[in-house]
Amino acid sequence: MEILDKINSKRRIKSKLLLVVLILFALLTIVPTANYFIQVKLPYEKTALKVGQTNFTRENVVDFIRFNQRLSEEQGVNFDLGSSLFESLQLIAENEIAFLSAAEYGIVVDQWEIDEAFFIRLGFFNDFDIDTDEAQEAFNEKKLQFLNQIQLSEDSYQDIVRKGLFREKLRRELSREIPSIQLHKYIYEISLDEISQSMISEIQRNIDKGGDIDQIVKRYSVDPEASRGIGDLGWTPIGIYPSLDQTLFGSLQDNISSLSVKKLSDPFIDQENSLYKFYIIADISDSHELSEDHLDILSDQALISFFAKKSMEVNLEYGLDNETFNLINERVKIASILPEGNQDNVIIE
Repeated sequence: MEILDKINSKRRIKSKLLLVVLILFALLTIVPTANYFIQVKLPYEKTALKVGQTNFTRENVVDFIRFNQRLSEEQGVNFDLGSSLFESLQLIAENEIAFLSAAEYGIVVDQWEIDEAFFIRLGFFNDFDIDTDEAQEAFNEKKLQFLNQIQLSEDSYQDIVRKGLFREKLRRELSREIPSIQLHKYIYEISLDEISQSMISEIQRNIDKGGDIDQIVKRYSVDPEASRGIGDLGWTPIGIYPSLDQTLFGSLQDNISSLSVKKLSDPFIDQENSLYKFYIIADISDSHELSEDHLDILSDQALISFFAKKSMEVNLEYGLDNETFNLINERVKIASILPEGNQDNVIIE
């Protein structure tokens, strides 16, 4: 009986020791894991941006920045998504708003467009074509290599490129609403480093005498570029120079009349260059064709106005604080072709 008691006692001791070992093992496993989730995973999953019902975590923002920076570097150019993290968040928000507005404009994005956009930006194909098995294999290999470099999942890649395409297509649709024939005014600019009433009167007298405005601009403008025609702004529709629109085109809403033809405007102060700038309308055309350059400018402005309006309608929330900024800035580890020393402060200097 005594022997059995000793055996049972030893068994109980072994069981307790085993239990202690298991508990210690569990603690050694759980504590680092818990610490990882508390210190790393949970902060990484916090919302950095909310657009409507869609939440973008800090991880999503890091993925977005990594992807765009690496693409830029593959093209041999410096990455400049914006000079701040806020501008990066703003672009993500605009892409999402474009995606949410797609049905309104009948916009769709196909898989081949995602692949094409990626490889055109990457410079892998000049003429995109993956119809052959060899081309498709090369495509997949290059894409996998790229995504592995920046540790980006296929789903994240698809989402980033697809929504960027919705933004591009939305801009294209908005540009179609811009009339190709519009009121234009032929504008000249005179730059002076100092002004006096006698100087202004002298310039106006020369204009009134019917002098060649182009030559008058070259004669009086202190801007060295004016001699090369820079003072000649050419045929200009409303919206190209927003700060000048009220002067050049007037405003019915504010009951402001436009500048008269061949009359000097009031001076505009160019603080950056310490210059006074005057504008002259040389001619007016009620039906002038819009140039490609002006169409691009007006399309960009239409897109900006669209996002400004939609941002008021959509629940848009930025979770940008010091903690978010610091965490994202630390997490953006770029697969970069730049020297290691240039990878610090990749978002904001």
